[in-house]
Amino acid sequence: MTGSVRPPSKFLAAIAQIQEMIKRDRLRPGDKIPSERELSDKLSIGRSSVREALRALELLGLIETRRGEGTFLRDFKDHQLVPLIGTFLFDGDQTKEELHDVKAILELGCLAILAGKADLDSIELTGSFEELTGKTGNRLLQNIWMIISNYAGSDPDHERLQKLLVSARQIQYSKRQ
Repeated sequence: MTGSVRPPSKFLAAIAQIQEMIKRDRLRPGDKIPSERELSDKLSIGRSSVREALRALELLGLIETRRGEGTFLRDFKDHQLVPLIGTFLFDGDQTKEELHDVKAILELGCLAILAGKADLDSIELTGSFEELTGKTGNRLLQNIWMIISNYAGSDPDHERLQKLLVSARQIQYSKRQ
C-alpha cells in the first residue's frame, strides 16, 4: 500500500472556509458573523462541522457568542492560541532548555533587525529586552519573544542587554564600511 494522505477533517475545512468568508466579506472585530444555519447553507458544510468549528474558534478567543444576539468577531490580537498550546508544549526540563535556545535566537534576530535600522545609535536601553524588541517595530517578534520569555522563566539581565545593543551597533557599523 502506498503512502496515503489523510484528507483534512470536515471541521478543519469548515474553519478554513469560515476564515476565507471573513476575509472575503472584510469582516472586522465586533462584526456579526452569520448564524450556524446560514454558514452551513452559505458554505455548503454540514451543520455539525460548522458547530464544531465555531466552538473551536470561540475556545481560541477569535469569536464570541452573545446569547440572544449572535456570534461576533473578536480582536485577533487578544486570541489565546499560543498560551493555550504553550500549557501543553512548554513543560519539562528539556523543553526549558529548548525555550532558552529559541529565546536567544529571537534575540539575535531582533539584533539583526536593529542593525539594519539607520537610527540604531539613538536607541537607549533603560529597561528590558521587551523594550528592545519593541524598538524593532515588529509586534509579532515582540509578542513571540514575550511568550517564550514567560515560559523560559529567566530574569532580564540589563548588562547582557547593553552588550547585545553594542554588538548590534558594531554590526551596523561594519555594514556601512
